Amino acid sequence: MANKTGKAYSTKGASFNQKLFAVLNVPGLQIFWVLVILAAFRGMLFLGQYQYARYGANPTAIQMDKNYRDWVGIMPGLTFCFHDRIDWKRAREYLERIQLTGYETTREGLTSNETAGTRYLAEFVQTLVGATATDLGNLSRFLNDSRLAIDVNVLELISAVHPNHDIAINSFQPAHGTLLQVHQIVTERGICYALNAPLAFLLHVNGTGQRASEKDVPISCEFSKHHCYMKLDMYRSTVSYAVHSPYEVATSDQLFTHVEESDEQVAVYSVLETVANERLKDLTVRQRNCFFHDEVYEQLPLYSHNLCIMSCRAKRALAACRCRPHFYPFVEGPPCNVLGLHCLQQHPDWYSDVDCNCLKSCTDVGYYVATVSKTQWYVVQPVWGQLYNCNIPYVLPFPTPRNRTADGGIPFTHKASLRWEILQPKTRLRRVLIFSYEDLLVSFGGAVALFLGKNGFYISKIVEFLFIEFCGWVHRKCCMRKKSKKNRTIPQLGLPK
Repeated sequence: MANKTGKAYSTKGASFNQKLFAVLNVPGLQIFWVLVILAAFRGMLFLGQYQYARYGANPTAIQMDKNYRDWVGIMPGLTFCFHDRIDWKRAREYLERIQLTGYETTREGLTSNETAGTRYLAEFVQTLVGATATDLGNLSRFLNDSRLAIDVNVLELISAVHPNHDIAINSFQPAHGTLLQVHQIVTERGICYALNAPLAFLLHVNGTGQRASEKDVPISCEFSKHHCYMKLDMYRSTVSYAVHSPYEVATSDQLFTHVEESDEQVAVYSVLETVANERLKDLTVRQRNCFFHDEVYEQLPLYSHNLCIMSCRAKRALAACRCRPHFYPFVEGPPCNVLGLHCLQQHPDWYSDVDCNCLKSCTDVGYYVATVSKTQWYVVQPVWGQLYNCNIPYVLPFPTPRNRTADGGIPFTHKASLRWEILQPKTRLRRVLIFSYEDLLVSFGGAVALFLGKNGFYISKIVEFLFIEFCGWVHRKCCMRKKSKKNRTIPQLGLPK
């Protein structure tokens, strides 16, 4: 009975298979299924390419973070430039050292006496000290003098004649007095100073700046514990300053604010910080479309957007006049003399940054003015004189060089005071990774499962099987070829008749 049942089932199965193969042997249906399979492969490849293009383009996003209670603020960097940039005693000593004093000029309208020559050299020093990237001054006056136009090192001259200025630094913590250092740098505005800016070592005038150490980091401030401020006092000086990110350097494109002598200015800034997830470092620069500050960029050990712009301008100058301006000591190439600076005046496009393509920094801190208050202190002093024919004291209504003492005869020193504060931010921006490499693999597996109905593990086994079979086929072919060569080399022995 059981044998009959098994035979019946086998007969039914055989008839079903025959009918199935008969249906599949229809020519039109075979073409249809081939097209379906090809369409499935095409859909799988299209979806895989789309996901890979998404991963390669920019798999990041910027989110808003509002958990501000545990944030630590970063004090801004400061670049300030004194308006008094020439110490004439130092200028005379430098000119004597390079043997330019007593130099008889051949410029028209001047004789070779000492007064004319001294005035001519003074104008030369003033022109170079006042030169900026946007206004190099009237250099054509000195082109006929070869020693001035070719032999003078511009950066060495403007740094040698720069006077010493008395400054005092205060902050919310007294311990910062030993950490805060003012660095003399050269910028696109000439000789300036940088405070709380670790990248300042790239702009040192002597070109021997050491890389920022672990101690040379921006000053941070806990908003819950301190009133975050810094103060700079500059005695008998008028300055221009710019507040910027501590991970940046100042350029001529930034707005500089003037602080006159005897002015006391207090500026309060709001902060907008951009932080980044550490996983962004696993991506390429093209994917995240930004640089981290500690990444190497060309010949620079560190990166910032302004450094990239300055490097681009220096390359334009090198291409136009075969020299780099003295504003960029970190760029390799011969420095420009007076003749080279005059050449740059004939090619004003060197300062353009249209085609520089400099990327932003992945992490950045922006400071925006909230409030500014300025107080001007005038010094008055009772002066004895004849007023209405009476020998009584009267007060001058304006300061004069004679009334530079306060009441009681105590000497008063004029100073420009600058204090800047930062407010605690309530929001900040965060760069995050929204499509990682693991997500890419998952999307590939999903595409294969959707169009082929198999998972990635099954496909890998098929690939492994095909690879093993291919290797076996190659091995058999090699063995057969060796065997055939061996048979051809063995001589055939004839039988004796």
